[in-house]
Order: sequence, then structure tokens, then C-alpha cells
Amino acid sequence: MEFLQDISKMSLSKVVMAHIKNAILNGQLKFDDKIPTEREMAAGFNVSRNMIREAIRALEIAGYLEVRQGPKGGAFVREFTPDRLSKGFLEYYLAKKLTMEELNHVRLHIEPEVARLAARNITPESAGILQGIVDDEYMADAIEERVESLTKFHMVLAGMCGNFFYEIIINVLLSITKEIVVAGYRGGDTVVHGLDQHNKILRSVIDGKPEKASKAMHDHLTQFSNGIIEIEKKYRDRIIPK
Repeated sequence: MEFLQDISKMSLSKVVMAHIKNAILNGQLKFDDKIPTEREMAAGFNVSRNMIREAIRALEIAGYLEVRQGPKGGAFVREFTPDRLSKGFLEYYLAKKLTMEELNHVRLHIEPEVARLAARNITPESAGILQGIVDDEYMADAIEERVESLTKFHMVLAGMCGNFFYEIIINVLLSITKEIVVAGYRGGDTVVHGLDQHNKILRSVIDGKPEKASKAMHDHLTQFSNGIIEIEKKYRDRIIPK
């Protein structure tokens, strides 16, 4: 089998990449730390600077490092954020390894619980933030901005629920959903998300009614899921190029 290969022939840049990545993951290198220069690492690993450069470039693409220019520039450790996971799962979707039906199934399990927890944790400050988001949801002219506003409502609820892992999962799920919603709007389908679908959730959360908030979210996602699956079928080639 192809994956069974002599690891002694593995690209040296991949070996270097693995060492740097492990140092980041185990905490030896922390957020915003500047990693050693190409010259220093080439001497330390006893490889060419080209190998070091390849490893740094791969880690930059993967989101582990940020390369800055200028006198104080270099390669710095990036903060670990949910966006990094979102990009990875979006690539899985674009590679046709995930379907919208699978994604919606997960959302229907998770987001009603997120809404329930948000209703339990509601504060006057968070209530004001949620109300402001819903009031402004359809104010933007650009489709991307409008979808970002609609998405923000779900992200704020996830942030309120008190479980960071839920917040990460919601971020991942919504990154894919946004792609399909934008494709639908550009194709003329504007009914995938009704004007008042967030209002019922909002009222239940602000009123501090966890079970009603959970049901309102479930009802919203059930209606939304049916629409977005149809959008995906109609615009699949636009969303996922062959």
C-alpha cells in the first residue's frame, strides 16, 4: 500500500515541520513566540535552509505560524482559534467528504441545547447584544455582511452557553453553512432564512425560558435545514467545483 513507505526517506522538511508543530502543541512554543531564525534552525536540525523554509511555509499555511516582515519580523506562533478548525472542516466539505444533511443533523442535536443554556445564563448585557444583532440582521446590503450578521446570532448564543467546546463546534458548523447560504442568495433563493426566524429564539432566551428557547431553536433549524439542503442540491457545482 502506498501509505506504507520507508520513513527514512521522508522529506526532511516534514520532519522539521513535525518537530516545530509538536513544540507548539506541547507548549514549548507559545502564542506570539518568535521561533528561531532559518539559519539557527538549519544549524540545529543539521539540514539546509531550504528545508527549514519549506517547513515554515507549510506551518504558515496550516495556521500554526504567522510570518511577519520588517526589521522585527520572522515567524511567530499564531493563536489557536476555532477558525483554524473551521477551515479544516470546510476543506473536508469542499472535498465532498461531508454533506449538508450530516451537518444539519449535528446542528439539530447541539444548538437547541446551546439555546437552552444561553437562556439559563442570560444577563441584561447579553440580552442587549442579542437584541441589537437581530435588529440589524437585514440592514446590510452586501450578501456576505448580511449572512455574517445572521451567523453572529448563533455564535453569540454559543458564547453565552458557558461551554467553549460548543462554541468551537458551532464555529465549525457555521463556516460551511455560510458558503451555501451565500451561494443560494446569489442564485436568487432568498427564502432560506425568514425575517422572523431568530425572533422566537431571542424572546425565549431573553425571557430566561430554557425549554422554550430549545424548542424555538429546534423549530428554526428544522425549517432552515430543509431549505438549505435544497440550496445545496441546486448550487452544488458552484459551491463545490468539480
